Amino acid sequence: MPQQKRTLKRSMTGFEVELFTINRKGMMVDMADKLLKKARSDKNLAVKEEIGLNQIEIACLPNEKIPNAMDNLLKEVEYLVSIAEKEDTLLCPLGNYPGKINPDMRSTPKYDIKRDIIGKERYKIEARAIGFHSHYTLPRGIFDFELRVLKLLVKSKIKDSFVNSYNFLIAADPALTCFMQSSPFYQGKHIGKDSRMIMYRGGPHLNNKSGLYANFEEFGGLPPYKATALDIMDIITTRFEKWKSYIKALGLNIKVLSTYGSILYTTWAPIRVTPHGTLEQRGMDMNHPIYIAGIGTIIKHLLKKMQEEFYTVVPSEIGIKEPFKVEGDTIYIPPYPYVRNELQKLSAYKGLDSPIILDYCKRFLKLASSTMPKDRLKLIEPFKEMINKKKTVSDEILDFAKKRGFRKNSELSNKLAAEIALNHSERLFREIIFTRNLIKDMN
Repeated sequence: MPQQKRTLKRSMTGFEVELFTINRKGMMVDMADKLLKKARSDKNLAVKEEIGLNQIEIACLPNEKIPNAMDNLLKEVEYLVSIAEKEDTLLCPLGNYPGKINPDMRSTPKYDIKRDIIGKERYKIEARAIGFHSHYTLPRGIFDFELRVLKLLVKSKIKDSFVNSYNFLIAADPALTCFMQSSPFYQGKHIGKDSRMIMYRGGPHLNNKSGLYANFEEFGGLPPYKATALDIMDIITTRFEKWKSYIKALGLNIKVLSTYGSILYTTWAPIRVTPHGTLEQRGMDMNHPIYIAGIGTIIKHLLKKMQEEFYTVVPSEIGIKEPFKVEGDTIYIPPYPYVRNELQKLSAYKGLDSPIILDYCKRFLKLASSTMPKDRLKLIEPFKEMINKKKTVSDEILDFAKKRGFRKNSELSNKLAAEIALNHSERLFREIIFTRNLIKDMN
């Protein structure tokens, strides 16, 4: 996202989406560089490289209004679909490619450092997973856009607003990731409803020792709540120093840290402060445009309300029994250990099959809808339908696979995996048109 300093009333929303490149048979192919070459010749700066040669990213221009931000994104996705089509390539918008793949990785100094620290085989998880990232501008005065760091010298009310927004996004993670889940399979195996989260974050809190960040939870796991802005600044600095120590342990010159561009780029956690002066939710699966529009709208209006009306977010046992309950200017959220150890796990493995997650998502959606203008409410109708049917996109994929013969504890055939990928790649273009028609009359 471009660096732009804005007042609270003009806070910006921006999106980043990642897509897999597949052929017309639904098999994974390394077509990213060919598409990037064409995009660069067209002077399209929104299309960017990703870690895998089978992945490509779009970072759309941010906007004050969701319909405009979404329109920017849809235009870029449509452009990428059109140039891919000329190369007999399709774009798959699922959190994981459902079948087995052995991806080819891009080699740059920054990527190679991460590979050497995390481990070559574990690192390949990066190219087997794609996500959707939603950005919202930090409260006014909290960020230095020249130095690209957080500032201390701001009013206490603004600092509190920042901390409340940060903690709220962490508490919201199990609901947001559930609504966006589209990865019931990883390497042909059904691990959970959000297999991407299980494999990407990993660690003991998700019962997965082989996940990408299983041994580096502070860099890729769900971060803890923080009490003050200073605490958030401290954890950012501590992580950076630890990453620096890993680089030193590799025997590399510490000057390679300049490839990151900012201390804020040395974390890949689901919620992070970015060098663009935004709060980023980056823990969600990639999914179809209609769900991106809905989740982007939810995040924008919730954070807007918190930052402009200075709501206080309070971890409490009330937040376990009645999550997202509002009393006056207080919003109750569950204590962090409950979010990390219980809700995150239930969301990833069970999704809406869990009565606890179903209730959590209902209450979250109720709070979100109360913050939104009436003409935006139709963007969250797909999530209401999900709750009514207890079916996410992951559930749709599982139902499809079962109809084609997949059985519990069996392995997805390459043919069926390709059929699923092809089905959702072909659906992507229809979803672009549908979503564009849905937002065109919004102000």
